[in-house]
Amino acid sequence: MNSTTPGHRKKITIFLFSILLPFFLLLASYKIVLSTAGLTPVQENVFHFLAGKAELSSQFTAAETSHLEDVKVVMNYATDVFYALLLGVTIIITYSRKDKKILSQLFEYGGKVTILSMLIIGGLSALFFEKVFTLFHALFFPQGNWLFAANSIIIQTFPQDFFISISRNTFLLSLVLGIVFILLGHYFKNVHSNRP
Repeated sequence: MNSTTPGHRKKITIFLFSILLPFFLLLASYKIVLSTAGLTPVQENVFHFLAGKAELSSQFTAAETSHLEDVKVVMNYATDVFYALLLGVTIIITYSRKDKKILSQLFEYGGKVTILSMLIIGGLSALFFEKVFTLFHALFFPQGNWLFAANSIIIQTFPQDFFISISRNTFLLSLVLGIVFILLGHYFKNVHSNRP
């Protein structure tokens, strides 16, 4: 006898969606913010290099190039994760599309968890940016080749203000998208409640 009831399956589906959506929206927001940011020619060269579309400028030192090679690996991994999350979110929405009630719950809870997550992560990042920045690099670049002198080309190209701006805009856009999902949840709830 199958102990998994339809109600239990719905709860699992909502839980999974609420876990996947914040990460998906965060990565989507990062991609959007980065694609619309006003980059300098050197910054553009670096991001084209990270995307595998160009060779890195020769002005970077061997140590800086080594670090950017490591960044490229992390960025490729993040892209893979983004598409995996996109697939997961799409499958859940497609699976639930005929049930407007569960669709409204997916969007509402997913949006609320997104907002809560972004407020926590964004708030911690705003209050303790340097510590969060250091923790991020220590986690993803344990080899320790990410520390450079203040007058190095890589630091001049990507000063702390650049990362603060990108992070702030990414979190703000994620919050907006979280609100959009909540509004969509209310929309589908009204569609369900108005159905004869």
